[in-house]
Order: sequence, then C-alpha cells, then structure tokens
Amino acid sequence: MKNLNDSGNRFYEFMKCIWMSSNIIEYKLCDKNFDCENCSFDKVIRNLSNDNISNYSEQPNLINKLLEKLNDIKFDDKIIYLKNCLIAKQIFSNTYFLGINPILISFLDNVSIMMKYKPLERISIGKKFISFIGDWGEINLLAPMNFSIYDKVNNPTDNPMKSKWIAVVGAIQQEISASKLNDDAWNKLYNKSIGILNDIKSSYPKVGITMHDGGVNVNYLHQLVGKEKYLEIINSLFT
Repeated sequence: MKNLNDSGNRFYEFMKCIWMSSNIIEYKLCDKNFDCENCSFDKVIRNLSNDNISNYSEQPNLINKLLEKLNDIKFDDKIIYLKNCLIAKQIFSNTYFLGINPILISFLDNVSIMMKYKPLERISIGKKFISFIGDWGEINLLAPMNFSIYDKVNNPTDNPMKSKWIAVVGAIQQEISASKLNDDAWNKLYNKSIGILNDIKSSYPKVGITMHDGGVNVNYLHQLVGKEKYLEIINSLFT
C-alpha cells in the first residue's frame, strides 16, 4: 500500500503544470503531455503576464500604501472620536463639525456618499443617515447619538473623501459624551486596522491568484480581497 501511495504522489508531482509548480496557480495538472508551446492554457497565462502578473507582484505595494496612510494618522486631542467611525470638532457651545474617522477613510475604495437627511432634520440614535456606495456595494452608517443636522460641509458627492468633515450638527454634551471613544478604544481600532492589512499582506499570494484568473487590474482593496471580504472588513471597523 505504501508503494502505491508513493507511486501516486510521484505521478501527481510529475503531472503538475509548470504554472502550478511555480506557485502561480493553485491547481492544474498537465493534459497536453507538456507541449506548452501548443497549450491554450499556457498562452492565456502568458498573455496575462504582461499586465496581471505584474499586478500580482504589485499587490504588496497596494497594502503598503494603505499602511502608509494609516501610519500618517495620529490621535488628535482636538478631535472628538465617536462610535461608528465618526468624529466631531466643537465650533461653539453645542454646535460641531461632524466627519468620518480618517481610519475608515483609509479603507474606503472609490466611494461616493449619499446623505440620508434633510436640512434641520433631527437624527435619532441608530438611524441610517449616511451611505457609502462603491463598485463593491453599499454600507450604511448609523447615528451613534441623537443630533440635528444644521448644514452640510461642501458637496459630499464631489470628491467626498477630500475632507473628513461632512456636516455641521447640533448635539447636547451628554449625547457627545455617551458616544465618545476614549484613547484606549481609539488605539484598539487603530491597531485592529493595522492588523487587518498585515493579515492580508501575509496572505496576498493566495488572493492574487484569483485576480490572475479574472484578469482584473488590482487598484483597490476590494479587488484584491473580493467584495464580500471587503464589506466584512469595513463593517468590522464600526464600533
């Protein structure tokens, strides 16, 4: 029996396609008697190599760029960090700028924002009031506190991530305090985001194979990890 198993293993190793042996693809046994020159599969892979296999080697750079963005983010004691990846900055009394946590902004791919409110509308805790929309799908942001929308900051549909501030709002101090993140909670969120990217970086060759097969240029995180995983990552950042 052992000899049969050994023979089977040797046959399996012998029949591996050269692209499988070189770890470019996960599984492919040769069915062309290693006549690579006349193999249609070999031609497809070589045609992809000019663009997508170079993307394969560039994928760590995508993660590194995201890590650089995160490394540039520092805790700012002039900003009030809120739950659900929101931030606030006091203008006067009970009036604040409301914005998106830069940690979340770092992860958002090619996004547009839909503001689900009317001027002077009262927003209740738990209500959907912002939607992030991209090729990867849609995520709704829930209000972590009760507040009123006074005005928007610029046009959120015009390069929405250019500024982290999206609206001017009114909220009493008790509401702000109840939804505020302390230093430890901010550090936990920050370290979690770094860990997510490092985990992707360590596993990118396996993910990259999928991108080869689809012939997709990898410019965004959701293209690298897939839409379902990307949405899972974004949702995990909301606290």
